[in-house]
Amino acid sequence: MIRRVAIASLALLAGPALAAEPKPGSYCPLPAAGEVPQCLSGAQTAYADFFSGLSDGELTDAQTSQLETDLAAADHPSYDALSALTFGYYRLAQQAAEAGEDSDNAAIAARLEHWNQLLAQTYETHRDAPYRAAVRTAAGELRERAPVRLACRDADGHAAECTSTEAVLRGMRDARDRTGVRGALARLLERFFASDPETP
Repeated sequence: MIRRVAIASLALLAGPALAAEPKPGSYCPLPAAGEVPQCLSGAQTAYADFFSGLSDGELTDAQTSQLETDLAAADHPSYDALSALTFGYYRLAQQAAEAGEDSDNAAIAARLEHWNQLLAQTYETHRDAPYRAAVRTAAGELRERAPVRLACRDADGHAAECTSTEAVLRGMRDARDRTGVRGALARLLERFFASDPETP
């Protein structure tokens, strides 16, 4: 069971300063220290059990299941699910860092690794360009502001240890190279300069 995510989480939700609120249907970025993530209001309503569990430190699979299902659903973008998961990831990574290397953070690490897989899956399955860009933004924010060491795969596919969403971002970059103009140009050049004339 995940340890209590104590007063810091509640203080962040109830502090005096207000973060800017993006338009509805957009990603809610992580707030600066001391700011109230006002743009999370929609997510907090949609996933009240998730935020309750996060604040209580008793986050369960039942409390995360609907959020995870909505995030991974390929039929429509869910900015509230993305914003909620990003905030939850940030808080759990903070908790792991505050607990120190000698603490048993296996449950937190397992959940964050699972969320990394969800972020990668969401990016791969969605075709909505603004939403894919929001997923990249979220993963980038987490790499910068939630530096926790997690099991991952390196660029060659071997088991490794990465910082937060490092492997997720690498996968997104590789996917863009494969499918975008840059990727198409790279493939064309590879075929043009291939030493084997039979290379497809």
